[in-house]
Amino acid sequence: MDARESRARPTIYLDVDGVVTTVAYQRRAGKDRLDPAQIARVAALVQMFDAQVVVSSTWRVADCRPTLVEAGLPEGCFHPDWRTAILPTSRDDETGGMLPAERARRGDEIAEHASRNRITNYLVLDDVDVGPTHAGRHVRPDAERGLSEADNDLARQLLARAA
Repeated sequence: MDARESRARPTIYLDVDGVVTTVAYQRRAGKDRLDPAQIARVAALVQMFDAQVVVSSTWRVADCRPTLVEAGLPEGCFHPDWRTAILPTSRDDETGGMLPAERARRGDEIAEHASRNRITNYLVLDDVDVGPTHAGRHVRPDAERGLSEADNDLARQLLARAA
């Protein structure tokens, strides 16, 4: 896929914790286990809209793509620049480590990635606030349960409107 073709496809900026792995599911299945029902919802969005995925989660530190594909995301669904950069505003000034999602400025990372890759048609799936820059493009599921049917409906509406 060339850069022009990539820009034409809708992009889903995907957080993992609270979206495709939920607090409730992890209590039952174990830490860092991906919820098959939540993965299936995201995979359906990817397929329905021929969307590409960019990982905006802390899971991007390591290459999580094989894990996400094994869990059910379509192979080849990832944008060529498949993860957002970790900007200095997302790091603890004292330790240099990544800040928790609630304090990291993930919205800035998404905006930087979208700008750098000239992406204008996108959706953010994240359980934390990503800021006003992404208003009308953000679906914020409850971390306990993940994407609800209402969240899924909103995601479809936002992707359809942007297409």
